[in-house]
Amino acid sequence: MNKRKATQLLVEFSVDLSSLLFANLISFLLCTAIHKIPNLTKQSAWIYVICLVLSFCVIFFGFSVSLDLSVRNRLREFIAVVRNCLLTYMTLSVALVLTRSDLVNGRYMFLISLFLFISFSCINRYFTKRLLIRHFSHSGLVNLAGVITVGRRAEDFVSNLQQDWTRHIKGVAVIDAEYQNGNYVFSDALKSSGGNAVAAKPKAIKYVSSVPVVANLDNVIDWVKRESLDEVYINVPYEYESKIAQLAEEIESMGIMVHINLPTLEKLVENSEFDNVECTMVAGYPTATLTAARQLPLSAVIFKRIVDIIGGFLGSLISLPVILVVAVPLLIESRGPLIFKQPRVGKNGRVFNIYKLRSMYVDAEERKKELLAKNEMNGYMFKMDNDPRITKVGRFIRRTSIDELPQFWNVLKGDMSLVGTRPPTLDEFSKYESHHKRRLSMRPGITGMWQVSGRSKINNFEDVVKLDCEYIDNWSAWLDLKIMFKTVGVVLRGIGAE
Repeated sequence: MNKRKATQLLVEFSVDLSSLLFANLISFLLCTAIHKIPNLTKQSAWIYVICLVLSFCVIFFGFSVSLDLSVRNRLREFIAVVRNCLLTYMTLSVALVLTRSDLVNGRYMFLISLFLFISFSCINRYFTKRLLIRHFSHSGLVNLAGVITVGRRAEDFVSNLQQDWTRHIKGVAVIDAEYQNGNYVFSDALKSSGGNAVAAKPKAIKYVSSVPVVANLDNVIDWVKRESLDEVYINVPYEYESKIAQLAEEIESMGIMVHINLPTLEKLVENSEFDNVECTMVAGYPTATLTAARQLPLSAVIFKRIVDIIGGFLGSLISLPVILVVAVPLLIESRGPLIFKQPRVGKNGRVFNIYKLRSMYVDAEERKKELLAKNEMNGYMFKMDNDPRITKVGRFIRRTSIDELPQFWNVLKGDMSLVGTRPPTLDEFSKYESHHKRRLSMRPGITGMWQVSGRSKINNFEDVVKLDCEYIDNWSAWLDLKIMFKTVGVVLRGIGAE
């Protein structure tokens, strides 16, 4: 995290926390004046404040908006504020119940402070954003940038760079332009419908997205030397690669940071559906890393694991009496072990043993070979209506998802997550095509997109892969929370696996 982003995060945290504390102070004074608050001991007051601050910190760092403050519009800002405020108070409610605080019954103070918190946060963020713009524009935190590109890319590239108001672009050098009569002129080759290149009419360009065009290939170095610049962005297509290498090296020798696109890499991935590219030094060599799997920041990985540990522990405690209740009829109906253990494939091909309550007869795997012709799933998963291998009690625990309760132990061990993708069997995995393995790039989960999207009605394995990849590409703590709530609804309605 650079200095600018750290400053933004610190300011946002301070502003939101001060809004929360001020809202609760006003609410407390108001409710005290109208006698709508229970008598508080000093200990209860401190417990409330500690729970309040901890709830805020959990939600702020766990559900913070990943989009930079500089490019958030007002609607997105408002939605983020309301969401975080509601989640903070939901977390606070749970904390107060668990600590048996006297303020559990202080609903007037609770509702008033929530309304004030939302109001103060919206107002404070609006003015904070304006102050940050002014501050960054007149401080050493703003980056003075130059752009070197070609005419046909200039408009899109510069306008995208301008979305971050902490970057001030001083000028644009169009390397395929010619200097004629005081103007920089370039002609772009346009492709006709037949695929042949047709020369467009030369045109003069003075500005690109309100940024002056100041140089071409002949004088760009002279401009960089005399201009005040912290960084230079170079974006050129593949055919200009040889011309730009020496240029970038000379600018870098001036002590200026150079951001350069990799034309060779660009040509390599231009037809790829994946755009996760990271460039680093590996063993002394500049290396581009391409991945279809979304790489989560360390803070998100830690947060998800903490939630898994807490959820796995609580889930195990709640599951134990339920398992004991269903164990008796399950064992009476069919002899065999209570817990079914099966090798499954986890993150990036790691094999682990998944635990479930046994819902089938002991010889289920042997009988599966006889039933393959009746498989209703197109692809590498097996599913059929009225599977004769499932016991009567097994149908009940499958429909209510009770059979999956032992998987909380898998979550505690770290083999699985509360929310994730479906872990395949070894047999299913052995038949995978290349793109199928992408669904294993995140830790598998007890529940997931497939489970809450009407899994009993999905009969195509490619649809399962699509849902899993959608989860991976769009993961957030908020998405996990939504899937958990949907899972509760699915279980209560008895829409389990068939």
